[in-house]
Amino acid sequence: MILSPEEKAANRAAFRAMSLPQKAEYVFAYYKLALVLALVAIVALGSGARYLLTHKNPTLYFACVNVVPDEKASTSLTTGFIEHLGESPRRTEVVCYPDLYLSSNADSQSHQYAYASKLKLLASIDAEQLDVVLMNQEAYDLLSASGYLLDLGETCTGDLALPSSETYRLTTNTIVLSDNMVEVELGEADTYEAETTEAANALMVSDLSPFASLPDDEPLYLGIIGNTPRLQTSVAYLAYVLSL
Repeated sequence: MILSPEEKAANRAAFRAMSLPQKAEYVFAYYKLALVLALVAIVALGSGARYLLTHKNPTLYFACVNVVPDEKASTSLTTGFIEHLGESPRRTEVVCYPDLYLSSNADSQSHQYAYASKLKLLASIDAEQLDVVLMNQEAYDLLSASGYLLDLGETCTGDLALPSSETYRLTTNTIVLSDNMVEVELGEADTYEAETTEAANALMVSDLSPFASLPDDEPLYLGIIGNTPRLQTSVAYLAYVLSL
């Protein structure tokens, strides 16, 4: 409805005569929808601005399995790589999955943690959100046997070649192609049998400076997950760690 100039003037006068609570009640009653829409717009704009200011693009996904680096090493393995690439740590990041635990002989206290870690690893691999793994001997044996690790001997050649001086670090382990584990567990077979092959699917890195604070008798390995969509970055990451 269109009001005449006299009616508009009368409404303005009536509004000015209202007390503050009355004005607030009047505005809310007549402009409630507009106020709600304005509030939604403000919240959406604020959320969008916050996302743009704080969001970081993942350059690499990295996991520590049965290994707990100290704070200095963790910084070198994450932020240090971003700076090595000449990128801003405020805009890009190495996403790290720390403190994961795998074991084939987990006791009752650690079984649940090992199971949860395995699920997290499998979900990350399936989502192609895991590229490089730092692991101890037990974790290396398990991941290798399951066929999750890339054959570095075949991969790190040509443009992706690692420094020739570091090829001695290539470590061979067993990959299980097929076995009768299910039958053994179900009591349908008495002897475990498996068809296996060997692959150079990790680098021994125990002696590198980032891991100096860890036990000397604990071998450590770096490997690349087989289905990584960031292969070039993953190989660059291995070369970076070898240079530390």
